[in-house]
Amino acid sequence: MASLDCVSPSSFLFFGISPKDGSISSGLSDGALIPIGIQQAIFLTEYEYNRTYIIRITGNTNENMSPDIQLAGIHPRSEKLIELTRSYERAKTSWSQVEVRLEQETKELIKLQKSLGFGHISDGALGWQDQLRPITQSLKGIESGTRYSRWFDTNTFYQKPIVVGRVSVGEIDPEKFLQTKLLAGEKNRKITLPGPYTFSQLSENKYYEKYPDLLVDVAVAEREIIKKLRAEGVSLFQLSEPCLVYQPYRATFRDESEVELALRAIRSVVENNPGEFVIQTYFGDASPLFSELLDLPVRGIGIDLFETDVSSLSEQTSKTLVLGLVDSKESYVEDAHWIADTARKFREQVDVQNLVFASNSDLKFVPQGIANQKLEALSKASELFEESR
Repeated sequence: MASLDCVSPSSFLFFGISPKDGSISSGLSDGALIPIGIQQAIFLTEYEYNRTYIIRITGNTNENMSPDIQLAGIHPRSEKLIELTRSYERAKTSWSQVEVRLEQETKELIKLQKSLGFGHISDGALGWQDQLRPITQSLKGIESGTRYSRWFDTNTFYQKPIVVGRVSVGEIDPEKFLQTKLLAGEKNRKITLPGPYTFSQLSENKYYEKYPDLLVDVAVAEREIIKKLRAEGVSLFQLSEPCLVYQPYRATFRDESEVELALRAIRSVVENNPGEFVIQTYFGDASPLFSELLDLPVRGIGIDLFETDVSSLSEQTSKTLVLGLVDSKESYVEDAHWIADTARKFREQVDVQNLVFASNSDLKFVPQGIANQKLEALSKASELFEESR
């Protein structure tokens, strides 16, 4: 972080500055503004301009101003790890063998993120069986059952949570969520969790007479889970809410009351630490809800640029926007120049200062090698984007 030192010109002698060092002209009067060695524009009010003299800007000259890059969910396992996992499920391989490979691939992913300049590091959730499972296993009133449902319009499936009693937080095992030992040296840790609305929408309710009661209890329980994970060093939480924008599973578009119900649940989860949260939408057009999403008390909002009608957006925001710039369901690796150009065009449409480059959702839907190449393309695109500013 750069720091700016300012004094009025009448204080020159106090700071030991004289005309002979080339900093000022002897003909200058008090009230002049003299920029010395400044490499970026600094905007002052008229009052500040007339009374301020900038004598030094200090900071990290290597500070990276390019958009951050982040993982947006579960990263794919290698074919070898997939094979080992299946072998374990058939009782042909010991869990220790799976663990060795899982640890190796997690280390490799952490190393890759660091080499590409990621600001927040994720373990990739390589040990997760699906996007909901760790939450499901941490809640009372929910059974896993044996029913599997398709994860939106992908070729993957999740174990459907069955609500059989009042939902509350149960025993929380951080190891089910994080490879805590492998992340021990990382200060900026990120984790992706299903948001309360999406989790409740994808569950089968056999207990609550009124859906809002289920949603409220899920939000309360998830807040407790997040509190536990925060104690484990997680500093950035992505709450994925595809059900806010994904439409094919619904006969009609959700009405305003349902949207407000969902947003209220999200607010209840993030209210105490809004700067730690990003709300990620994907698999649907976020433009109808964009203004409402920007009103949430969170650090940032994520949108799927492969689904969102950007031409209808015209907002201005101080929030970080996470742009889903590579397609998690497509094996084609996007060109870095195309990614950077797409981000530039988005910024022409929406007045935003802080951007994050990411995939539109979990990269688990493509092979690991392809996913890694997509991350590399995002990193290169971030550099190209900054160079064009």
